[in-house]
Amino acid sequence: MDRKKKYDEKFIRKTIRFTPDEFEKIEEQRIKTNLDFTSFCKSAILKKRVKTKDEENFNRDLIYQVNKIGINLNQIARAVNQKDRVAILTELVEIEKQLRELKNGS
Repeated sequence: MDRKKKYDEKFIRKTIRFTPDEFEKIEEQRIKTNLDFTSFCKSAILKKRVKTKDEENFNRDLIYQVNKIGINLNQIARAVNQKDRVAILTELVEIEKQLRELKNGS
């Protein structure tokens, strides 16, 4: 068995295509690292964590929910600054009690 065939059996070869702009950006980054193209690509691929679709959807939903909470807090703050603070704080305490009951399963 010749050396090239033995070498080729040791590795899996994949082909990837780039646009000229993509390749130019890759080359700029590769030159900064002083690595050859293969080593640069392997390093970039193996060290970077790729998110699954489920993770992306979860993050998107989480951001949406946190944003809604922020909007609610702003509305509460605005109401507290404009209205009877004692009445609003009483309502907030009641809401907190209800949330605790829900959390405890009562």
